[in-house]
This record gives sequence, C-alpha cells and structure tokens, in this order.
Amino acid sequence: MMANSGIYWIDITFNFCVKFLHKVADHLGISYEEINVWIFVIIGPSFFLISVYLNYYFYKKTKILKKIIEFQNKELTEINEVEVEEKKIDYLKILIIIILIIFIIYFLEANNL
Repeated sequence: MMANSGIYWIDITFNFCVKFLHKVADHLGISYEEINVWIFVIIGPSFFLISVYLNYYFYKKTKILKKIIEFQNKELTEINEVEVEEKKIDYLKILIIIILIIFIIYFLEANNL
C-alpha cells in the first residue's frame, strides 16, 4: 500500500507509518488490518474517552476549589473589615483625647491671662 496524494510530505509520512505498522504487526504475530483496528478503533477512542472524562473531572474539581478560595477570601475580607473598623474606632478615640487635651490647655492658658 503506497500513498498517492500528490503531496510529497504526506506520501512520505503515510508510507513510513504503513511500513512501521506492518513491522509491528509481524512482530506481534497479527495482520496489518488487526493492528489498524486495535489502534484506530479500540485504543485511540479509549484514550479519547479517558481524556474527556479527566477533563470533566478536573473541570469540576477546579470549580469546587475556586468556590472554596472565594469563600476563604470573603472570610478574610470580612475579618479585615472588622480590623479596619476597630482601628478607625481606636483612631477616633485618640483624636478625641488629643482635642480634649488641646481644649484643656487652651482654657488653662485663657484663665492665666
């Protein structure tokens, strides 16, 4: 069986593959047709189906992991917001104390005049 497509590199590749399959079939003690059926009807589609299954499995796993990460980020954001609110309250207390100290000093100075 020789290729006759008229495209040189396709003909060379096809001829090489056919010769290779003939040698492998002889080595295994089966015919060229049998090895073609095994490779292109049984093994190839099996690998394709396994690949589709693995893609679906990892897609679902990635989707679940994204939800977990999103939930953790939401928790961290809420914790950070609480910390920021606490810091705002602390800064507000400090500002009030400073203003009170300034008023006390101002009134003491005003009484001394």
